[in-house]
Amino acid sequence: MTPLTHTVSYLLSVSYNLTNMDRLVRPCEEDRSKKRTGDEEVERLLERGGNSADNLSEKREPDDPIQQKFDISSAVLCLLSAIYRRRGIFYAIAAGTAAGLQMAIVGWLRSSISPYQVMFWRGIIYLLPVFFISWEAGVDYTVADMIYYMGVGFFNALGILLGFVSVQFAQVGNATAIAFNLPIPATIVGFFVLGEAITRYDILLFAINLIGVVLVSKPPFIFGGEDDSMDFNEFLGAMIAVAGLLCLVIMVIASRKLAYRQHSDPALSTITPGVASVFLPAMVLLYTQTWDRPSTLLEMLAIPSAGICGMIGNVFFIRALKLESVSVVSVTVTISIPLSFLLGLVMVQEIPDLVSVLGANLVFASTCGCLFK
Repeated sequence: MTPLTHTVSYLLSVSYNLTNMDRLVRPCEEDRSKKRTGDEEVERLLERGGNSADNLSEKREPDDPIQQKFDISSAVLCLLSAIYRRRGIFYAIAAGTAAGLQMAIVGWLRSSISPYQVMFWRGIIYLLPVFFISWEAGVDYTVADMIYYMGVGFFNALGILLGFVSVQFAQVGNATAIAFNLPIPATIVGFFVLGEAITRYDILLFAINLIGVVLVSKPPFIFGGEDDSMDFNEFLGAMIAVAGLLCLVIMVIASRKLAYRQHSDPALSTITPGVASVFLPAMVLLYTQTWDRPSTLLEMLAIPSAGICGMIGNVFFIRALKLESVSVVSVTVTISIPLSFLLGLVMVQEIPDLVSVLGANLVFASTCGCLFK
């Protein structure tokens, strides 16, 4: 076989791999099948004798640079295939990153802008995906599906709103550690409601995560204050964050139920929280008759930025739940906890102590552990 024939064959194979998605998703299996077929053909040639040496040199050329490039291409496709199969984890990491940035922005605005006002504009931005809803799929939705969608919207908005309010009383890192600590409660509820399996490795990850969250948040009802008395603001912020956590757990279960029913639409799952995010804070703002005006251009940009982060995070979160179990997604999203401490240090000048840093490392370690399941 001439070098020109080798080159043409290689270019055709690469072009086929890039244009055929099925080939991209299953490269490793096909390569192993081809290798077995090639080995069987070599054995037949050895039994046949005669010109087998010439045939062998034609079949296998280990020093051929074109063949080496083809092997590298196969390895890259295997890596892309592995990433594609577990892309739900990367969606969850993106969702956790957006959640941490969102909480940091609210913490930065807490001295000048009401959290209800930030939540209101967040809801307005959440209505933008209305142009991407799969309206043709709506004919297949049942009453139960719409109840689940309304549950996703209401409990998502209420949980995030309570998380925003908790930042007014507690540090950004502490509030995020409690409000977005989904793994333990979501997995327990998922086990009983959805029947999802729990392995020993999951239990180990959850234990490490729980220890880390306790060290990060340092709840006053466990650690106490310097004078053995609980600080009321920290206690109030922790309780509000716990209430927000329970709402987010219900939202996760409702989202997962929609995924099981094959009726999960990320756009519609973003619209319903948007409607609730406009209605709930609007009621509070009308009752209190308060509306804070941004005093600087940076504050004017920060308010919609919080909403954009929330919308992007919600879309990635819903997509992650379509591809991974509740336990994997909820653990991975906790990357928002160490990130919120870092952002709190940069944006709000909140300096964590050594115990909080240790806890954040444990949370991050348990998050990375999900990648090896």
